[in-house]
Amino acid sequence: MRSDEEVIKDIAQALNHNDKLINFMTTNIESVKSRDFVIRQHLRLWGSGMKLPKAGIELLEFLALPDAHFYYGVRIVTGSETFAGTPDTDIYVSLVGSKACTGKMKILSGWFSTGINSQYFDDLLVESSADLGEVLVVIIGNPANWVISAGSAWYVDFVDVHDLQRKTKQEFPCYHWIEDGDEISFTEKTTTLKHVKNNPVLCHQREQQLEYQKGRYKWEQFQDLALPSGIDVRVKKLPSDEQFGAIKNFDFLSTALESKGTVMFKIAFTEIQSLANYEEMASTLGRPTFASFEFARWTRDEEFGRQILNGVNPVIIERCTKLPANFPVAANVIEESLVRGLSLEDEMKAGHIYICNLKVMDGITCLPGLYCAAPICLLYVNKKKQLIPIAIQLKQRPGSDNPIFYPTDNWADWLLAKIYYQSASVQFHQIATHYLSCHAAMEVYSMGTMRNLPDAHPVHKLLKPHFRYTMSINAKARDKLICDGGSMDKIFAIGGEGRKQLMRIGGKAYSIHWTNIKRSVMERGVEDPNLLPGYYYRDDGLKIWKAIEDFVTDILNEFYASDEDVKDDSELQKWTNDIYTNGFPGHQGSKQGHEFPNTIASKAQLVELCTLIIFTGSAQHAAVNFGQHEMYSFVPNAPPGLRLPPPTVKGKADMQTLLDALPDKNITALSVAIYHLLSQFSGDELFFGNIPAERFTEAKAQNLIARFRKALDEIEGHIKERNAQLDVPYIYLLPIFSGGVKLMDSFDEVSVAVEDAADPNPFSKTVSANLGICFADKDGINTSCDHRKWSTVLLRSHESSH
Repeated sequence: MRSDEEVIKDIAQALNHNDKLINFMTTNIESVKSRDFVIRQHLRLWGSGMKLPKAGIELLEFLALPDAHFYYGVRIVTGSETFAGTPDTDIYVSLVGSKACTGKMKILSGWFSTGINSQYFDDLLVESSADLGEVLVVIIGNPANWVISAGSAWYVDFVDVHDLQRKTKQEFPCYHWIEDGDEISFTEKTTTLKHVKNNPVLCHQREQQLEYQKGRYKWEQFQDLALPSGIDVRVKKLPSDEQFGAIKNFDFLSTALESKGTVMFKIAFTEIQSLANYEEMASTLGRPTFASFEFARWTRDEEFGRQILNGVNPVIIERCTKLPANFPVAANVIEESLVRGLSLEDEMKAGHIYICNLKVMDGITCLPGLYCAAPICLLYVNKKKQLIPIAIQLKQRPGSDNPIFYPTDNWADWLLAKIYYQSASVQFHQIATHYLSCHAAMEVYSMGTMRNLPDAHPVHKLLKPHFRYTMSINAKARDKLICDGGSMDKIFAIGGEGRKQLMRIGGKAYSIHWTNIKRSVMERGVEDPNLLPGYYYRDDGLKIWKAIEDFVTDILNEFYASDEDVKDDSELQKWTNDIYTNGFPGHQGSKQGHEFPNTIASKAQLVELCTLIIFTGSAQHAAVNFGQHEMYSFVPNAPPGLRLPPPTVKGKADMQTLLDALPDKNITALSVAIYHLLSQFSGDELFFGNIPAERFTEAKAQNLIARFRKALDEIEGHIKERNAQLDVPYIYLLPIFSGGVKLMDSFDEVSVAVEDAADPNPFSKTVSANLGICFADKDGINTSCDHRKWSTVLLRSHESSH
């Protein structure tokens, strides 16, 4: 008898000659120890990445039929995450079919090797004495192992099941970490409860999965701060599915250590004696690509307006049709800035006047020795289609000690007024625009989804990719950043009690529609690009919203034929009720649900909610987060707090006044480190246009995802074409962020007029520059299986009926 190795070699050679395969295998079958051995060799060849010819598949199916035994090929694909494998040898697998189910089939020894950034798969041959019928559920268990409990979690992408009798293949998406002591079950198809209501096996699987998830994801409410709820990590640790991956964790920690170490070294040798010292501090962790201090750009009115529209807080500006009663601007003074020869009243009617009113900051407590304004800023679209500030009041109550500043004032008075506005804006931005509207809201949506929608539910599959790392970063933020004594308390003028006051005010006023760009621009009166040009956050955001909305509509139409289907989906109704009741509770007089509905009554309503959630976790967060290093690292551009109270008189400010008001070197250094950390991409970042499609196994759904990606690619092309014409490109809503965006070759020559010869403006120099800077390419993550590792084993099952 020939050796096993000789047979394997001959099989491999025969696979290159399809016409000889049947003859070869038939004549040599007696040379093989058993039928099982032959089947396993085919599985090994399949697992090695070699394509099995049709003749080989036919033989494999033929060999599986005798003796009333039933065979199933099972391929388990381990994820590409670092340390996704497990050394645990107690792993087991079970198949649940429509007719029978296997028992727990233990995988005997170390096929599941722990690897770094590699994807593994393991091929199993299951022999059953009973026909399982259609395989409905795959179960994988990782029993508690006190010997190797550390590092035994295992990340499974998906499982393929080949029914060798019926000649069918099924793919079961998993995409879960299976922790020590876990047993995870998953199904093949995307289904609502209506589709499986007559199938007790699938109904039971959904019920068990959600019961398990509710034990892992428990609400914690923040009543004192009136904030949306989050995940409770006081007793149980954060589930592995929500934790940073190894690459993200390494990048986050290394960036934090680098930031802190570099700036601490820098401040040891730096004394702030001029604005140049702030420039040095801003460049400590890498010079911002669009450094606002270049050529004193930050001092110019058109740059101030650009940051209002396209900075990281682009959601405050509103059209002004009537001046607030507490903002008594001098019409005769302000009309000197109006270049069309119209009155202020007529300019408002024409849609050229806009306002930013940070009244929410009024009365907020500041730390000793630090100050924050509650400003009102009036802005004007001039003939050059530039948005420029034309009046700023720094406190809400008018009076002799609360002057209104104008561009015609002394240069230092006017610049200082803009600095106080920006200081208030950056503090509001961090608490309300960034954390509350994006981070806190997305954690609520993620919690509601994990607790109420099983993995197979179409809404779960739509939303899950956009919750990546949300709970982990929020837990870290509550522990280190926005907690008592955290980083925000150390740099913000409103740190400590003031931070809590702003959280309570924001939490009470919060509405989920703050991040609904389609609704927001209409309510703020800024929807018309002819009246308010250059608002690229609006222009790009609305395009992305429409693309998401179309995609969500197409996907949901595959699973909901009518409004009645939506209303009758009990899982969906529990999802919305849980978010309404527990995610957005009505603390301290705030409105229950914060405009999230208690029930969903139509497909249109569901489409809007899913579009809102996806937009918030992708485009909106990108717009308000990733530009922080650019906008805030040069601290005079947007100080986190000021050391002098808002000025009560005009005509006394000079350069020394600015330096005395700006933060000291310690606050500056910590600010630079924080903004740098928050703005970084990790090595395993997933960009919006590269959302993995594998959760949807249906061909129609994958085609819709491909069409969505194409729509995003077209949007990216339009953005890049426009950006090529801009001095400062707007890049934060590039869907795929593939790079290639290039600055204009040079700035136009600009100058600032000197208004007071006795106190010349030090920034009034005519400058030009040649900037040949390109963005680095950002490649998407390749999630395809590379087939580098494989194993095979024969498992015999002990069957049972349901």
